[in-house]
Amino acid sequence: MTSLQQVDTRSAGSAHDGGSPARAPAKPVRPAFTPLNIALLLLLFYLVAVPLALLLVASFTPSGLPLDPGWGLVHFADVYGDPGFYQLVGNTIVFALGCTLGALTLGGTLAWLVERTDLPFKGTARVAIALPMVLPPFLLAMGWALLASPRNGSLNELIKITLGLDQGPLNIYSLGGMVFVETLALVPSVYLILSSAFRNMDPALEEAAMTSGARWPQMIRRIFLPMLSPALLAAAAYLLIVGFLVFDVPGTLGMPVGIFVVSSRIVYLATDQSGGTAAYGQIAAIGVTFLVLLLGLAWSYRRLTAQASRFVTITGKGFRPRELRLGALQPLALGLVALYFLLAVMAPLGLLIWTSLTPYLAPVSWDMLPKLTLDHHVALLGDRRLGAASWTSIWVSGLSATIVTSLSLLIAWAVLRGKGRGRHLIDTLSFMPLAIPGTMIGMALIYVYLTLSFIPVYGTAWIMVIAYVTVYLSFTSRTANATLIQLHPELEEAARTCGGTPAYTIRRIVLPLMLPALAGAWIWVVAHVMRELSTALLLQGDDNATVAVRLFSYWSGGQPNKAAAVGVWLVVAMTFVTIAWQWLSARRPTAPAN
Repeated sequence: MTSLQQVDTRSAGSAHDGGSPARAPAKPVRPAFTPLNIALLLLLFYLVAVPLALLLVASFTPSGLPLDPGWGLVHFADVYGDPGFYQLVGNTIVFALGCTLGALTLGGTLAWLVERTDLPFKGTARVAIALPMVLPPFLLAMGWALLASPRNGSLNELIKITLGLDQGPLNIYSLGGMVFVETLALVPSVYLILSSAFRNMDPALEEAAMTSGARWPQMIRRIFLPMLSPALLAAAAYLLIVGFLVFDVPGTLGMPVGIFVVSSRIVYLATDQSGGTAAYGQIAAIGVTFLVLLLGLAWSYRRLTAQASRFVTITGKGFRPRELRLGALQPLALGLVALYFLLAVMAPLGLLIWTSLTPYLAPVSWDMLPKLTLDHHVALLGDRRLGAASWTSIWVSGLSATIVTSLSLLIAWAVLRGKGRGRHLIDTLSFMPLAIPGTMIGMALIYVYLTLSFIPVYGTAWIMVIAYVTVYLSFTSRTANATLIQLHPELEEAARTCGGTPAYTIRRIVLPLMLPALAGAWIWVVAHVMRELSTALLLQGDDNATVAVRLFSYWSGGQPNKAAAVGVWLVVAMTFVTIAWQWLSARRPTAPAN
């Protein structure tokens, strides 16, 4: 039987090619670099690799300045030989993990309530959850410092009077206080990442599980968590790294009492607060150390999301979202949203409004009511420097958000849908900026554009646009990736079958489906650029100061009432942007019929 099969095979081969021996199977052709991948790689190397290279070089030069001569490991020896460094690492880990777990739990719960239940007043809830983005984190921390200071915080005073205590029980100037305030600040970011994922989940899977007798714990473990894995991992990776690098809250609440994390220690060493010149070499050594941690996190992220196709939930079939009825739990769900809004907005913002109306810094009391005045608000109208800073913040934030969101869409398409070489490197480079503190990005860009003097951006607002596109590329690219993962490739295949080009497919099919997530990312970038402080402080010049820089200068210059007035008007302006985001995010992702 075997010989007959062999004869038949040889005969078939001879009939096919004229009797010549059968040829060996052709080797698979290795995909080439596509024009899109080449362009993205060049741009990402310019935006990401150059600052990273300068960071690495600075850690080895004796002076800590990348362009200075010399080479050595003295800065690493200083960092690792300091016993306080390990306490610093411990504080940072506790802070980062606490913020990550707290924000994922609270933000994920709020996203699920708004997108997948019959929660009343959903439009109002979306605005209430997103509104804390408009509060600069150091303003949020300042508000809670006024509320929960162990000496004279208004909330502590209220508790003392109510319970008859000699000392207030709250101390916001602690590691726990830092985690609490940072969690409140990060919840809107988690909500923006997870809301579109909840919105795009196919309810047929839940209905099938319920038909099979599955209870809610089983559905959460076997359906919700696997389908949400890409978005959850993206949010967790982002939050964990932000916990390592964010400065505003640790700098406001921890640094005054000697509680340091990596971010506040870097800023402390970068200024003359440490009692000497800026320790750029130690800053670079610390940055390189945590860059290694980021590489491990990025590698883990890629391994865990390797089976992304298992989590596709939007296909070519009919799709109708299903809302879970809360029933008697509706008041409790509304209470959770209201409690978050109270803690993240009403209480700190209320105290900031009070401070903006008082002639000097004073606690809330009936005796101060006759002394309230609008003088600080009126003075802002005639402040030309603040007016120029406001215009700079508006166009820099809008342009930065537009560029980085568009770039993230192209990156997601190249990584998840492209066939050319370099896709993994593109994905890694787009994730890398989270490893670089804003202070180091600012320093690196200064060195770059002082060297490349033929590019006239140093000292202008354009250098800040470049910085913010780099800084926020990680978040927008993770958001775009997590959203595109849930769009089944059959949608694009159908468009190509009908003769659609890749550009047409992106414009008419992919972009409309991804619009709510991309719009949310755009608003997130605008809000964060408007309030970003560390990079803007380093890159500020005579004509490119932003609102955040002016606000910080008022606060650090002993004008807290004027700083509070600026913060109040910043909240008012960003409220209109948040309403626009709510309108866009309420739209269901649908592609045009033709």
